[in-house]
Amino acid sequence: MKPLYAYIPSNLDLTTERHRDKFYFIITFIFYGILFDKRKSLNSFAQLYSPYLKKILNGRYKDYIQDLIDEEIIETDNRYIKKLKSKSYRLTEKYSKSKVKRVEITDSKIISNYWKYKEEKKKEITEGHYKFLFNCLEQIEIDYDSAIAFLDKIELNFEQFNSYYCSIERIKNKDWFFIIDKTAGRVHNNLTNLPKIFRPFLRYNNQKLVEIDISNCQPLLFNILISKYFLKDQSVFDSCINSPSIPENSDLRLYKELTEKGKFYEFMMDQLGVKEEREKFKVRMFTKIFYGKEEKSQERTQFEAYFTEVSKIISYYKRVNYKKLSVELQTEEAELMLNNILPILAKNKIFVLTIHDSFLTTHNNIELVKEVIMSEFKKKGLRPTLKIKS
Repeated sequence: MKPLYAYIPSNLDLTTERHRDKFYFIITFIFYGILFDKRKSLNSFAQLYSPYLKKILNGRYKDYIQDLIDEEIIETDNRYIKKLKSKSYRLTEKYSKSKVKRVEITDSKIISNYWKYKEEKKKEITEGHYKFLFNCLEQIEIDYDSAIAFLDKIELNFEQFNSYYCSIERIKNKDWFFIIDKTAGRVHNNLTNLPKIFRPFLRYNNQKLVEIDISNCQPLLFNILISKYFLKDQSVFDSCINSPSIPENSDLRLYKELTEKGKFYEFMMDQLGVKEEREKFKVRMFTKIFYGKEEKSQERTQFEAYFTEVSKIISYYKRVNYKKLSVELQTEEAELMLNNILPILAKNKIFVLTIHDSFLTTHNNIELVKEVIMSEFKKKGLRPTLKIKS
């Protein structure tokens, strides 16, 4: 039988053997609920999905949870709203600030129930291109020893260490998860959850993987929303080229040119005299301009000075709720990457994995994947810049 592992605080030693694996499983479930949800912090509570626990552990799972509370290993927020919110849990302070350790679960019933549940979840994926993507995911491996050696060398707080360690472990153990986000259509799985610094350790048939990155992808995709904005006024929309007819001196043209060339962030850094790292600047720009609330931050004011028309359209998409724009951008991303490009690659049985706005494939498939990406973006009136990362 395929082994199953739990991840518990390194300073936790349960003296009792009775129900020990059940306790381990619940603790791991809480760990995962906090570590793998980017919205949560160390002090957050994680909801425990009752039907899931019942399937894996049995009907007495509430007793096991209470035992852990009584032993002051976990604590609850005690907030329950019928049909809306379950009680949530977290580790107590004594255990929440400890690095995790791996322990093997030996209870054959738990092991059998867990992997059976995983197979049932896999069968729920019915659409062909998603099944193909999951199949590709199942075929990857990780150079575990090298990845762990690298993990041990980098400076991390214990929370980062736990998250990175568990991500590596789950790939090594082929403990796959595959979630299709119902809001924007993005796919979340082991690969999207793995920090990019560990991608060089991934393998497919003993081959290293190559990343095909779409430069400035989300700012680039905003050009699609700009076109949709102008659809409200047919007088400025040129149906022959599937895009609005924009005056030569409009900042919309400059914005499109920069995002297609993958130079948007560099342009803004030069104009603003910014010296910080590009990645930090990128996060700041996105938070303050595309994803943040409609407020006159320094970044938004400076952006507006160079891209007045673009800024007006950003405000249009945020007029009801500032979060709407981020959802719209992620929806356009998922539509192109998962619903347009992926099915073509799946039909041709080209090994590929998606990480939101980039693809992973083998070296011999680079040109094929690039060709499909460029073709599908062209249908949207865009010509992206693709970067190959080994």
